[in-house]
Amino acid sequence: MIDILDLIIRETLIAGVPGLTGARIGFQPPDDDWRQRVGASQGVWVNCALVDLREDRHMRQNIRRRITTGAVTVERPEPARIRCHYLITAWNAAKDSPQMPATEQEHMVLGAILAVLLHADPLVASAVLTPDQLASVPEVLREAELPVEVVPPEGFGKLAEFWGTVGRATSWHPAVYLIVTMPVPEADRRIDGVVHTVLTSYQGTPPDGPVEQLADVGGLVLDATAGPGMPPVPVADARVVLLDAAGGEAVRARSGADGRFVVVDVRPGAYTALVTAAGLPPPAPTPVQVPGSPDALIELRFT
Repeated sequence: MIDILDLIIRETLIAGVPGLTGARIGFQPPDDDWRQRVGASQGVWVNCALVDLREDRHMRQNIRRRITTGAVTVERPEPARIRCHYLITAWNAAKDSPQMPATEQEHMVLGAILAVLLHADPLVASAVLTPDQLASVPEVLREAELPVEVVPPEGFGKLAEFWGTVGRATSWHPAVYLIVTMPVPEADRRIDGVVHTVLTSYQGTPPDGPVEQLADVGGLVLDATAGPGMPPVPVADARVVLLDAAGGEAVRARSGADGRFVVVDVRPGAYTALVTAAGLPPPAPTPVQVPGSPDALIELRFT
């Protein structure tokens, strides 16, 4: 994920700083190897060193969502928000001389970087990446607005320590201190087995925020139209709708190949379940209470 943020920063600088190319932007520490790399080339190079990572606890959300596609249900937590701290410096391959104001050239590039980043809040991948580049970016990051802080007043507290550890031949350079906050999603976790009734989501962070308890409720759609003595069979692709007390649609789902379905993020209360499927007569509405008992399974039958 951080490599994608590096790419977004790189493309933002290329688009905004005149004459800067991707080949002259690096993300390695500005150590002696970096100095040698710059010295063997020409022009002004830009170093974007990632120096710290911190979670933004104020943006943490204690929410886990259940997502059902067909007969597959996964649990997806809200992504953590990570503050990525960069020190951005400019390095001239040339040395200062009466004929070559190398330091002034570095300052000119650094000023252009500062201007670009001050106007780039928020960073958005889709705004700076090509379609080919965007194809490799996780969907959660493609349109995400990444908040930016540029040269915050408190500065980078360990600047002297940083320059003291990147090589004896490396001189102190002025730096643009950049902080970008990005989401880092966890992988979806597939929920195996039969879903009955599971309390799922909390809107807010107990005990400080407002709390709303929701539930996921599993069910089964069966075709019992064959008559007495014949076992009912599962109905695939049946449309299930829960109506609230006012008769409005509260939530919907479709059954999978095994006839099972899950309705997610349902508020507690009394509902009426309706089910329809191609070629089958709609049965009478079924009353449903949410949450039911932990082992309660909504069973809907065509008869």
